[in-house]
Amino acid sequence: MKLFLAILFAGFLGILVFLSPLGIYILCAIIIGVIFRSFILINEIHKQVVPANNNDKVKQAVERYIKERDQLD
Repeated sequence: MKLFLAILFAGFLGILVFLSPLGIYILCAIIIGVIFRSFILINEIHKQVVPANNNDKVKQAVERYIKERDQLD
């Protein structure tokens, strides 16, 4: 039933796109909404995959080198 309603909605939207500027507006709003939502989901996935307090080995090595260099002086 959901598929049938989606097909009807897509057909109605297609007719509106060709016949009136309201359809173009609705289509653009749907596309922008999908893009915006996908960016939000990508950001949430990135927050879960990459931890906030990421220990960078290069940064730790540079800090250790600076401490050792300052101790030798």
